[in-house]
Amino acid sequence: MGHTGSVVRVFVAAALAAAFALPAVAHAYGWPVKPFDRQHAIRGSFDDPRQDMRKDGQPQYSFHSGIDISAPNGAPVYAVAAGWVSHRPDAVVVTSPGGHTFGYWHVRPSVREGRFVRLHQLVGHVKAPWGHVHLSESVGGIYVNPLRVGGIAPYVDTTPPTVEDVQLLSNGRRVSILGVSGTLDFVANAYDTPPLAPPGEWAGTRVTPALLRWRLTQDGRTTIAWRTAIDFRLHLLPSSLFGSVFASSTVQNRASQPGRYMFYLARSIDTTRFPDGVYSLDVVAADTRGNSTTVTLPFRIAN
Repeated sequence: MGHTGSVVRVFVAAALAAAFALPAVAHAYGWPVKPFDRQHAIRGSFDDPRQDMRKDGQPQYSFHSGIDISAPNGAPVYAVAAGWVSHRPDAVVVTSPGGHTFGYWHVRPSVREGRFVRLHQLVGHVKAPWGHVHLSESVGGIYVNPLRVGGIAPYVDTTPPTVEDVQLLSNGRRVSILGVSGTLDFVANAYDTPPLAPPGEWAGTRVTPALLRWRLTQDGRTTIAWRTAIDFRLHLLPSSLFGSVFASSTVQNRASQPGRYMFYLARSIDTTRFPDGVYSLDVVAADTRGNSTTVTLPFRIAN
């Protein structure tokens, strides 16, 4: 692997290692909208790409810090756990005695700051025109994935993600698999679909997979062993890693415009380090429940 790619991958690996050094979180809770014990439709997932414009007109990139649960404007929102209330400009935040914090965003508060709310007590109503409540969960200041095993429940997902395309790029341009040379980036177009389709113009929602892995083989022999490109199953990634995870052709999920998620599997792979011949790039996409899809892209190195 080339020097630049090595630096980026080491940086990503270090950030993930720091995040996963935190203790595993197991804190099952119900849904913040009625009925509490029934699964609801989600139109935005954890670590999805967010591409917004700042007030100065410059783009701002980040990872989605929670899940967007579809709910009509004005729908009541309830506490999934007891705790003390604080307000944000667009949210009600409830912090439990043990430091477990839930944020209910795009909500008009129904409780005052400093009050202690009980489990399932009303905390607010969904603001127009949002049509959803963004639920975030954090432990010790670190955002965690509400859809992880041990998070929000019930949550059932039996369908695997889709790997729509795998590309080999040279200087940002796609190259023919019939004969590649020099330095390459491996990129995957992959997505997942919510177990329940959101209503209306969000019915075609696509969200990011929770896990992407890859390896390189030749004639059945491992050339590069399995490596993890992204792992969204537990913790939120820092926005500084956005450009290392998502390629520039990534498109955020919006109403009537399903997202397009282009993931860097690896950067700056130096093909001159490998003998000429036919290789296979295997890519696996999985969700938080272990449903997975594997695709293989054969290509020829011809330096």
